[in-house]
Amino acid sequence: MAVWARLIKRIYEVDPLECPECGGAMKIIRFIERRQIDVIKRILRHFGLWLGSIRTHASPRAPPNAASPKPTAPREFEWVPDGELLEAQVREMQAEASREWPLVLDPEFL
Repeated sequence: MAVWARLIKRIYEVDPLECPECGGAMKIIRFIERRQIDVIKRILRHFGLWLGSIRTHASPRAPPNAASPKPTAPREFEWVPDGELLEAQVREMQAEASREWPLVLDPEFL
């Protein structure tokens, strides 16, 4: 078995060279590479899955504007407590503190 097939089997727990319907052996007839866009379009159109042209690579972007001012000091972190969450936590702690725990004595350890 080819290395790529073993890796797919290990990761996805499915044998890529085994027919999912009958369990028979399958073989690779042809590989389609990304640069063969016309073949990919034809296959996807045949199955009704072609959504039109999409951009597959990010377009280059310009460097940051050098004229923009650089921050002179780091931003301050502001702590804002969530009153609702704190109240819920206090209620939960109070309920647990008031809960009576049954005392179970195991004769084996007495």
